[in-house]
Amino acid sequence: MRAARLKAAATVGAVALTLTACGSSSGSGGTASSKSTLTVAGVIAITGASDFEGQNQAGGILPAIYAINKAGGVMGHKLAYKGVDTRADPADALPAVQQMLATTSNLVMVAGPGSNSAPTIVPVLNNAKIPMTAVAGESAFDRTKDPYFWRLFPPDAANGTAMALWAKQKGYTRVAAVFGTDSGSQGDLPGVVASLKAMHIPLVANISLTPDQPTYLSSVHRLMAAHPQVIMTESDATTAGTFFGELKQLGGLVPIIGTEATFTAPWITAVKGALGASTFQKDFTSLITAPSSKTAAVTAYEQAVTADKAQVPKPWQSYLNNPFSITYWDGMMCVALAMDAAHSTNPQVFNKYIMQVANPGPGKVKVYTYAQGVKALKQGKKIQYYGATGLIDFNRFHNSFGNEEAVGSSGGPQPVELGIITAKQIEAVPVVGVP
Repeated sequence: MRAARLKAAATVGAVALTLTACGSSSGSGGTASSKSTLTVAGVIAITGASDFEGQNQAGGILPAIYAINKAGGVMGHKLAYKGVDTRADPADALPAVQQMLATTSNLVMVAGPGSNSAPTIVPVLNNAKIPMTAVAGESAFDRTKDPYFWRLFPPDAANGTAMALWAKQKGYTRVAAVFGTDSGSQGDLPGVVASLKAMHIPLVANISLTPDQPTYLSSVHRLMAAHPQVIMTESDATTAGTFFGELKQLGGLVPIIGTEATFTAPWITAVKGALGASTFQKDFTSLITAPSSKTAAVTAYEQAVTADKAQVPKPWQSYLNNPFSITYWDGMMCVALAMDAAHSTNPQVFNKYIMQVANPGPGKVKVYTYAQGVKALKQGKKIQYYGATGLIDFNRFHNSFGNEEAVGSSGGPQPVELGIITAKQIEAVPVVGVP
């Protein structure tokens, strides 16, 4: 699913060092005392097979905290990050979160949780009245009534529908699905299957890959026998590198359309290495959350990542265009500005202001940075924070859902923009899980 993504390059030890807890004591939530440090907890997989989730989060949330603190903090309060390791396992996540709630002072928000632990953890955090900026793509949250849940990422099914719409736009009439069997990779598959069916595009093969096997030759042969024109895919980086490398060796390679998870440095590195740079750039397309134009929000994000590069996992450049990292950045900005708008660090007070500072509306001043937002609020103005991800417009279910973009790889960190699939196009396809 959306938050359970591909293995990143940095070591577990480096991530654990980066995401060290930043001081804790008893008590959580409530109004912070004068100029005390406010805690932002990252409830995410920091170690284990899904440690890339923590790295994606660190790539966005740490620069956001850096930028806010550099601007003077939230009403004079500095922010500090505290990593809470879920290990991508609900059985580990629940006690870790319970301990966090019992021992963390001045807890104002949670970055996360990710898909693997969200169904277990979201109710706990909601009951504790702690705002969370989740990247969990499950359809269960499409119409959530949890008031402390906020999602700035489209649901899994929307990404799958965008992939199918792109395939239709390119004229493909025979599609194969190749997805890993892990829960993270399975999230977009229902949207792919249902959307292809709704658009009357034949799915000629639906192949499941058990992660990290030494060979996938039997699956490669099954795929080739189906004669697809295009492959839609998501799996971990190692699995993808092995599968597509063997597919190329046997002469069965066709164009690839990947989920948003495939447009991350580890996946691109693995598959490009297996296919060769020129073949990869020719045949690979990914559907990602549509980036905004080059606004002050994008510039502020890039500058903060660069300035804070010693704190984020290596390679720091990979986070400049990482959609998950950018989403965490915007979530942090929304929460920080909500505290300023509410004149309170109490989550029960400022939570309702998150929508007020983010959504467009009459008479609002558009701001692109935390400093701009604080300045406008002090002048008595209402604001709309326009993020590095583009327009943020939460619906009544606290979901912000926008356009998606087809991109290719240039061989460098910048994506090659190929075309837009609009939210209206996605919503027009009758698929369960698309709001």
